[in-house]
Amino acid sequence: INVYYTDIRAMGKNCEEFYNRAQETFGIRFIKSNISAILKDDLSESGELLIRGEDVIEDAIFENRADVVVLAVGIEPAEGTKELSQLLNISQDPYGFLLEKHLKIKPSETSVNGIYLAGVIQGPKDIPNSIAQAESAAAKAIALTSKKEVELDPHIVFFNPDECDLCRLCENICNYNALKIENNKLIITQVNCTGCGACAAMCHSDALYIPGFTKAQLNAQIKTVLKKKSESPLIIAFLCNWCSYMGADLAGTSKLNYPSNVRSVHVMCTAMLNPSQVFEAFFNGADGVLIAGCHPQDCHYDTGFMKATTRYESIREILGEAGINEDRVKIVSISAGEGEKFAQVISEFKSKLEKLGPIKPGEYVKPIIAEEKKKEKVKLDEI
Repeated sequence: INVYYTDIRAMGKNCEEFYNRAQETFGIRFIKSNISAILKDDLSESGELLIRGEDVIEDAIFENRADVVVLAVGIEPAEGTKELSQLLNISQDPYGFLLEKHLKIKPSETSVNGIYLAGVIQGPKDIPNSIAQAESAAAKAIALTSKKEVELDPHIVFFNPDECDLCRLCENICNYNALKIENNKLIITQVNCTGCGACAAMCHSDALYIPGFTKAQLNAQIKTVLKKKSESPLIIAFLCNWCSYMGADLAGTSKLNYPSNVRSVHVMCTAMLNPSQVFEAFFNGADGVLIAGCHPQDCHYDTGFMKATTRYESIREILGEAGINEDRVKIVSISAGEGEKFAQVISEFKSKLEKLGPIKPGEYVKPIIAEEKKKEKVKLDEI
């Protein structure tokens, strides 16, 4: 038996011993090589195969015969994985495997509460890792089903049915299958809601809201901190609960020096930030707006920061049309442990705003996001 390899690594407990035993006891040869061709030997009565390649260690060309050739191919997701992900509303990674909630912290959990992963459905892994993940998934499932009641975070979406016009924007943007329109009614499965607020930000009729983070409450915070503008340039910073807000807190507890020209507005996720709040900040006297969230791969809500980034491009475009320099708004990722980065971002942003100078009176006209129209309910089957 010959094993032709490009690179080999003995990982895990007793794997090095297994590698040595394969050579010493069973006589398996491991050849570091570049294979150029696998051909059928027409002269062989038994139908042997010819393997041609280069022995990298010996720096020599070889041609070996083999009875059977087994190719080591990559593991691919099982057939039907895509349909399963769509049915359960679970994202897939770039290779098609189901995506975990967090690679290191929550490898057996998904973005949907009550659905867990185990084995190669999440990606290639060996038997011990598959068993360990299966035990983790089983333990979490038992812990969930053993409870008579499920505790929900109070920061989840609530609904005012009188304001809803069944536009479906919230249903389309939700990653967690928490909102669905059935029989001309919006149904919210609150146990699936994680409280990112992306749906509330998309709701043009303000039918959806998260207590403590409604549009009116956020606008009130903005107006209050800008009512007495004691410093210039003044920055309004929208900070996500899980990363950048804690990063700012770390900068303070670490006694790092950074300009005091920033006023923080706490949000659960940058995805809950409606563009109108950015415009509200400028309209009330802010010189710059900072949107700071998680790193995309570490987002507590999976795609929250990516949604904010998409809105950020629209915000810049609208600001340009309104006569405001697009560089007055900035988006950045700051983790909970990056207090120094927070201080650096504030310092650099302040310097840029100083070069741009203050916004002149009358220079900025608050954009009209949508026309105020009388709300009318329309049944979906009539559209």
